[in-house]
Amino acid sequence: MDKKTKYLKIKNVVCSLGVPLLVYLVMEVICRIATGAGVINNMADLKNLARTFASLFCIALALSCNLPAGRMDFSLGSQMILAVIFGGNIAINLGMGGVGVLLFSILFGIVAGFIVGVVFVQTRILPMVLGMGMALIYECISFSAFDSKGLQMFGVAGLGILSNVGFIVLTVAGVTVVIGYLFLLSPFGYDRKAIQGNQRISMNSGINIFKNCIWCYTLAGGLVAVAGVFDTVFKGSLQPVLGMASRSTVMGNMFAVMLGMTLARFSNPVLGTMMSVMSIKILTLGLSKLALDSSIQTIIVYFLFLALMIYRMNEPAIKKISKKKARIAEAKQMRRQMAQA
Repeated sequence: MDKKTKYLKIKNVVCSLGVPLLVYLVMEVICRIATGAGVINNMADLKNLARTFASLFCIALALSCNLPAGRMDFSLGSQMILAVIFGGNIAINLGMGGVGVLLFSILFGIVAGFIVGVVFVQTRILPMVLGMGMALIYECISFSAFDSKGLQMFGVAGLGILSNVGFIVLTVAGVTVVIGYLFLLSPFGYDRKAIQGNQRISMNSGINIFKNCIWCYTLAGGLVAVAGVFDTVFKGSLQPVLGMASRSTVMGNMFAVMLGMTLARFSNPVLGTMMSVMSIKILTLGLSKLALDSSIQTIIVYFLFLALMIYRMNEPAIKKISKKKARIAEAKQMRRQMAQA
C-alpha cells in the first residue's frame, strides 16, 4: 500500500467517524460548563439515545432508498402509520408480543411500499405528486381502521422487549447488515448505483430500472415500519392523522439524509447515514440537556441544515477557490526557487 492510498484511507476514516465524535466533544464541553453534567449521565439517557437513534436511522435509510435516484417519496410517513397501526393491533390481538408487533409491522410496511412502487411504475406520475396522493389514501385507511383509535402500546403486556437496549441494538445491527449487503454487495445495489448515475444509460445497458424502483419503494416501506415501532414504543401510542400531517416524518429527517450523503463520500451510504444520525441525536440530546425550548432546538438544528445545504450547493466553487490558492502558492514557491538559483 503506497503512502497516497494509506493517506486517503486514514482521511476517510477520520472524516466518517470524526463528525459524531466532534459533535459529542463539543456538546459535552458545553453541557459541563452550563449544567455541570455531561450529555449521557445514566442508563435512561442511553436508552433514549438508542430508541430515537434506531427510529431516525431507519427513516433516513428509507429516504436514501429513493432520494439519490431523484424520487422524493412523501408517503413514507403514512406508510409508517398504516404499517404500525395494522401490524401492531393484529399482533397484540393474537398475543404475539413485541417481536410479533415488529414482524407484522414490517410485513404491512413492505406491502404498503410495494403498492406505491407498482403505482409509480404503472402510472409514471411525478414521485412527489404520487407520494402526496398515496399519503392521503394511506392516512384515510389508517384513520378509518380500528375505530380511529390508532395503536396503544402503553401498559400492554409482552411489549417490554421493544424497550430493551440490547434488542434495539440487535435490531439496528440486523438492519445495518441487511441494508449494507443490499446496497453494497448485491446485484440490486449495483443496479441502484448505476441508475443513480444515469437512468437512460442504465436502461440501455440492460438494467430493469422499473423492477429496481419497485424494490426501492418496498424496502423503504419495511424500514419506516421498523422506525415506527420503536417510535411508538417510546411515545406509548400512535394516533392516525389526516391532511398530509404524516409528511413531517419525511421532512423532519432530511438533515440526517443530506448529512449522510455527504459523509458517504468517505465511506459508504449505510455507514455515512449511521454517522450522520448519531451526530444529530447527540446534538439534540445535548440541546435538551441545556433545557432549551423545543423551538430553539429546532432553530439550531435547521440552521445547521441550512449551512450544510449552502456548502453542498457551493462546493464546486469552494473547491475551485482552494485549487486556485494552491496553484498560486506553488507558483510563488517555484519563483522563489528560481530566484535563489
